[in-house]
Amino acid sequence: MTLEKAYDEIMEKVKVTPEMRQRVLERIARENAVSFGVERFPALRKYLSAAACLILLLAGTVALPRLLNRTEPEPPVLTAPNIVEAASIQELSGLVGFEVTADFSLPFEIEKTAYYSYWNEMAEIEYSGAGCSAVYRQSPGTDDNSGDYNIYSDTAEIVVNDLHVTLKGNGGLYVLATWTDGTYAYSLSISPGVSAEDWHTIL
Repeated sequence: MTLEKAYDEIMEKVKVTPEMRQRVLERIARENAVSFGVERFPALRKYLSAAACLILLLAGTVALPRLLNRTEPEPPVLTAPNIVEAASIQELSGLVGFEVTADFSLPFEIEKTAYYSYWNEMAEIEYSGAGCSAVYRQSPGTDDNSGDYNIYSDTAEIVVNDLHVTLKGNGGLYVLATWTDGTYAYSLSISPGVSAEDWHTIL
């Protein structure tokens, strides 16, 4: 008897019920899913899980000391200038330690005048009236003491009483004048601005 004939005789005696056939098909389907699905690389997934745990552990090791040692940032220390108001130009001169000279003629009627000493080093006089204002400053040295850091389109220089005065403004109207006599620095700002010719009259 050949092998093929023996196989055929055996298979004739095997009875496959519909339930058995269904279980076989389901098992084959599961095997295919395992072979071609996400379980195809079980070892790789295991290694990836271990790597993810290691990364989380390292991140915690780095971050934990920072969290434990974290302190609230110190607030910035703000220091206000020592500003003292004086009642007159004579009292202001006494506060700053030098004679304050305000030898100029403003182009508006003065209604209010205020005198201030900054750090007992710089004198400031504020004038206002008729919708206009002016601020005059005098301090030892030769540096610009105006505190005006605006960018102006127009700059001009005039000579008044042998002093070179720098004017700054926009559109031909100058709002700031600065000068020095070698001992003191001076600045005068006027709002609204005036022409260079008017500055000659003012100074």
